[in-house]
Amino acid sequence: MDGIDFLQKSSIRTTSTATSGSTSPSAANPMSGVGAEIQARGPRQDRLGWIKELVRSEMRMEETGVVDMTPVFDPRAILATESLAFIEDIKTAFIDACSAFNQLKSSALGRVKIYAVANTHADFMLFRNGYKLIVSVKEPGAISLRFVFQGAAFGGYAGATAGQQDEDVLIARWGAFGDLTWTYQDQPVKIEYLVRYYLTRFIRESAR
Repeated sequence: MDGIDFLQKSSIRTTSTATSGSTSPSAANPMSGVGAEIQARGPRQDRLGWIKELVRSEMRMEETGVVDMTPVFDPRAILATESLAFIEDIKTAFIDACSAFNQLKSSALGRVKIYAVANTHADFMLFRNGYKLIVSVKEPGAISLRFVFQGAAFGGYAGATAGQQDEDVLIARWGAFGDLTWTYQDQPVKIEYLVRYYLTRFIRESAR
């Protein structure tokens, strides 16, 4: 995979090499190319966490004789955990799509780079030709997808001005028994189609 810039699922490499004519965003850690390895771990890795917590609660009750009367579900905690899990799933899908795009390009110019946003749990961005798509957890239950225009104009968005931002927000909706559904404008979201839409838009609008 020579020359391919992408995030790997199990291990991530960083690079300080910048695309000609552009610089890497200072607020982010590059997560593509070669360099120091970072182990990637998603919050969905431990899918039996709730069962383990039941066992711990049971053991505490047996040891102390005190019955745990706390609520079965903590909505705030569930929202926080599920938000991180969902953004990790989105990141993985973008990694796969960007890897395929970069490999299929005949030229190394204009390849998509993916960066982790510093001082966050799972936020990340796509970067190409001074154009960014930032995916971040705004708050538990809300995930933002934000386009940031660094140049005066792009091929697919001639009216864009430097620093202009265009944001969409995904909202988690509660269902029965603590189930969460991610929505956009009250419509359920499927990651496959979300990535196809935003990557297509990103590629077209970042073309020079």
